[in-house]
Amino acid sequence: MKLVNRVIGWLSVLMVLGASASLIVFGLWQREQQAPPQAAASVPAVEPAVPDTVATLCVAGDLVMHMPIVNEAYNSATDTHDFTYLFEQVRPHFERADYAVACLETTFNGPPYSGFPMFCAPDKLAADLKTVGFDLLSTSGNHSLDKWHDGLVRTLDVLDAAGMDHVGTHRTQAERDAVKVVDVGGIRLALLAYTYGTNGMPLGEHPYSVNVYTTDYLTDCSVVDYDRIAADLTKAKQADADAIAVYMHWGQEYWTTPSEQQTALADFLFENGATLVLGGHVHVPQPMELRQLPDGRTGFLCYCLGNLLSNQHDPYTNLTAAVNLELTKDGETGAVTVSGCEYVPLYMLHPDASNEGCYRLLDIKKAMQDYENGDTSVIGETGYQNLKQGLADLRRIFGTDEVLL
Repeated sequence: MKLVNRVIGWLSVLMVLGASASLIVFGLWQREQQAPPQAAASVPAVEPAVPDTVATLCVAGDLVMHMPIVNEAYNSATDTHDFTYLFEQVRPHFERADYAVACLETTFNGPPYSGFPMFCAPDKLAADLKTVGFDLLSTSGNHSLDKWHDGLVRTLDVLDAAGMDHVGTHRTQAERDAVKVVDVGGIRLALLAYTYGTNGMPLGEHPYSVNVYTTDYLTDCSVVDYDRIAADLTKAKQADADAIAVYMHWGQEYWTTPSEQQTALADFLFENGATLVLGGHVHVPQPMELRQLPDGRTGFLCYCLGNLLSNQHDPYTNLTAAVNLELTKDGETGAVTVSGCEYVPLYMLHPDASNEGCYRLLDIKKAMQDYENGDTSVIGETGYQNLKQGLADLRRIFGTDEVLL
């Protein structure tokens, strides 16, 4: 009987323990159902990559405004000048670019107009250059003071009125001290411009008016003021700009190869922060090249692009090019490199070689193709052969491949 009672007692204890266990399990289950869901482990947000900025800069040669061109552009019926027809075939190269630049080899000082040796062109040229796609002109050259300081000031006033940017000459010391920075398709480009001299004309009371890079600019133009250039480049690097371009008016006229001064200056400019070095003055084409910069980026150098407009007849003076530079700004580092480079061969056609009987700037390959397809409205067989020789000369001087990168 005791055994039975013990068994019954153990069973009762087991039943109580089982019931308690069931209640505990149920309670835990209920608590789990009522508890708020656990937050997922946080994952660090991935910052989106900053895209690169890609822009195009078109670089053209020197605008040497001889009087035969100025006279031809005059319309006596309206008493106005129109220079846009000169660019009819080539203006798309300038218009397509985000920004287009050239070098001005004249002044705007009002009539009477004049050519070599003291240049002065109609104000309308400034507006027409803007119309055909140009955005900036380098005004620092040996002809900057052709109409003295008053002519220099008026030239800048005319360019301002036409909406044209300019660099290299200045009305005040404050303008000289400021760094010119322009927007090239979203890339901020600082520009400097220099000339070897001023054809013996002194700066006088306005030493700030023309950026001259030699200390003996009234005589031999042989002593380069490297300290001044270095200080300007330092200031440009401190400006709110992504890269630096330098226009240089330099070299020995009519030489298709650079002088020792040019090569030394080019090296110095790149070593001190320039990405682009754009040369002019010698009236004929000189070599261009891509330059490996100290930090590994790619820069561009052209010692001279030759005359864009002129009435010169010396060998190669009617040969030039429009250089299309693709600039890429790295979205992460902000560094700007030349990511593409090609040149379009151009030819300044004179009236005596034209079936139209007028001046015109030609896209050499397009004009040759038009002639080969039977269009003789602009050139005949002699003109075609001249273009063919001109193309060969440009490829020899600039490089056999018109696409450099």
